[in-house]
Amino acid sequence: MLKDIKKHPTHFSLGGGLIAIGLWLIVNDHYFMWPPQFAQFANDDAFGAFFALVGVGFIWWTFDSNRSARWNRYLLATATGLFTFLTAYELCIWMATGAYQSWVSNAIITAFTLIAARRSSDKNG
Repeated sequence: MLKDIKKHPTHFSLGGGLIAIGLWLIVNDHYFMWPPQFAQFANDDAFGAFFALVGVGFIWWTFDSNRSARWNRYLLATATGLFTFLTAYELCIWMATGAYQSWVSNAIITAFTLIAARRSSDKNG
């Protein structure tokens, strides 16, 4: 188990982070406030659950003995899309309302995910 985490620490960390962000979004039903028409969708628990589900996929992939390169690419592309969307959305909220949003830290996580995708092997494991 620790051997798998040591072999793929980036994937394991991304999985844990996505699960944590997903749970945060599920618990905080009023995190997104702008624009009001879109905030209701973004504050839906399904939005946070999708983050958590992708995180579970990363954890699963880390411990899977038959790591699929295709599944790895799907997970990394999905995570990059989620983080990019979250960062851009939080930046827009901050610019429109002045309310604090953690877009800077999410931008760093997005860059981290892009680097992981770039360095990821096309081979299994």
